[in-house]
Amino acid sequence: MRITSENLDETVELNLKIERQVEEHIAYIEKRLIKWRSLPLEERAYEILKEYNLIEIPIPDENWGGAIRKFANGIAVPIINTAQPRLYQYFIYWHEIYHLTEHEEMDSHPEDYEISTEFDLNERKADYFASQMIFGRHDLYEYYLSHKHNDFLVNVAHCMKSFKAPYKAVLIQLYQIAKKNQNSQLQEQIRLYFDKHLSAAEWSAIFHEYALDDSLIKPSLVANLSPIVVAIKEQIEAHPDVELYQDNWRVVEKWARKYSDVQKELKEHWNGEL
Repeated sequence: MRITSENLDETVELNLKIERQVEEHIAYIEKRLIKWRSLPLEERAYEILKEYNLIEIPIPDENWGGAIRKFANGIAVPIINTAQPRLYQYFIYWHEIYHLTEHEEMDSHPEDYEISTEFDLNERKADYFASQMIFGRHDLYEYYLSHKHNDFLVNVAHCMKSFKAPYKAVLIQLYQIAKKNQNSQLQEQIRLYFDKHLSAAEWSAIFHEYALDDSLIKPSLVANLSPIVVAIKEQIEAHPDVELYQDNWRVVEKWARKYSDVQKELKEHWNGEL
C-alpha cells in the first residue's frame, strides 16, 4: 500500500495494531546490537546486514529501495539501492533487517508465535520496525516543536538531518504522535505537505541555507558485491563439482559488470557533487 495523505490515518491505525509485535522484534534485534553499541545507529544496521553478505548496487529507480535475493542454494542476501539518498538507504537497512530476521525470531518463540503472511501487512511491519529503530528512543515531536521556523519544510529538514531519516518517515511518525497528543493543527499541516515531492536540488538548497549536512540527501552510489563474491568463491572451492555455485557465480559476475557501468553513468550525472 502506497502511503498518501488520503490513507495516513489508516496507516497510523495499522501501526498501533502491530505495535506490540514490532516492539518484540526490536527487543530481539537489540540483543544483536550490543557488540556495536558504540557505533551510530545506521552503522549498527550496516554491520547486521554484512553478516548476511550485503550487496550494494546503484539502481536508477527512485521507487526501488532494496530487496532480499534468494540464491540457488537458498541463501537470502540483502540488496540495497545506493542510488537512493543516504537517508533512505539507512531506513531501508532496517526494513530489510526485519525481513531477514523475522523467521529467526519466530524460531526463538513458543509454537503459538504468529507471523502474518499477508504481503502488505508484512511490509508495514518492516516499515514500522525501521521507523521505531530510528525514532523509538527519541522524542521527534518535542524536537520538531523546538524549531520555530515559519517554513514547515525547514523544520522537517532539521528532523531529517538530526534523525537521519527520510521525509515521509519523519512525517508519518510525527503525525502519529500529533494525533496521540490531539494536535489537530500539526496533523492538518502534515496532511497538506505529505504528498509534496521535492527534487534533490530543492532539498539541497534548504539544507545548504540552514547549514545542514546535505550529503544525507545525496546517493552514495556504492557498488559493492565483495561479501557475496567471497562467500560464493568459498563454496566453489569447497564443492567444485556443484553446479549451482557456478550458477550463482555467473549471476554475480553479470551484476558486477552491469552495475560498474551504471555507477559510472550516475556519478557523471551527479557531476561531481558527491
